[in-house]
Amino acid sequence: MKQSALVAGYFLVAAAFFTVGRLTAERARGPAVGPGRAESQVETGRAGAQPNRSPPGPVQVESLEVKPVARPVAEAPAARAVDPAVPSGTRPADDPSPAHGPADARVIVIEVSDFQCPVCRRAYEPMKRLASDFPGQVRLVFKQNPLKMHRNALNAAAASMAAARQGRFWEYADRLFENQSALSEEDLVRYASEVGLDTARFRKDYRDPAVRARALAEGEAAMGLGARGTPSFFVNGRMQVGWASYESIRQMVQQELDAVNALVAAGKSVKEARAARVKATLEGAEGFLTSVLGTEFAEP
Repeated sequence: MKQSALVAGYFLVAAAFFTVGRLTAERARGPAVGPGRAESQVETGRAGAQPNRSPPGPVQVESLEVKPVARPVAEAPAARAVDPAVPSGTRPADDPSPAHGPADARVIVIEVSDFQCPVCRRAYEPMKRLASDFPGQVRLVFKQNPLKMHRNALNAAAASMAAARQGRFWEYADRLFENQSALSEEDLVRYASEVGLDTARFRKDYRDPAVRARALAEGEAAMGLGARGTPSFFVNGRMQVGWASYESIRQMVQQELDAVNALVAAGKSVKEARAARVKATLEGAEGFLTSVLGTEFAEP
């Protein structure tokens, strides 16, 4: 009897332990999840959202701003040297511009140049051939446009104009173009000595603010007409910016010479014919003729 009671007690204890184990396992597993719930969790998982989070609102444009890719920053052009400075209101010097060829030539070619410009250097020597290729018919006039990006261009322009006051512009300009990488003030004075200038007078003229004002005025006049680069050329007003070849300039000169000859044959003076060609070929002709770029057209 006692043995039967022990066996029954054993089975009751075992059943109790089994029931407790089932309940514990169910709690650990969590509530049953139906098929619909499982699908919902899979979809929100694809979208990267958390369960029970409200759908995202409209995307703001600012949040989609694309940041530019970092690129090497180009070196800023050096400021143009203006020492000694040109005082405000300085009147440009009225010195005659350096020129090859007679004042009454039927074609006037204005060459606007910068002593630190590599392309200007390439154009400089060939252009001097015009006077000999068209003897007595063409006048080549040198004007300045010292670009701001060239640190020593204004100083070189002033130095060349100081040399012109002693009648040595072309020899001095040769030195400047031959030594574009050596245009410090010390270099400029040395070149003056080498070409036989009075260096004391050269230094005085080099520091004349009116000379620098003149160089700046010529450049501003050229840029105002659209010649924003160097070199630039005006062949009886026909503008060409940049350098293609000597032959292209030579052809322009020949065309202008033919046109002026025809006007002279019709009764116009050379001066009138040149002015007529400027007005026929250049937008802003009146401004050109009255500026420091066009002073030579007023001559006989």
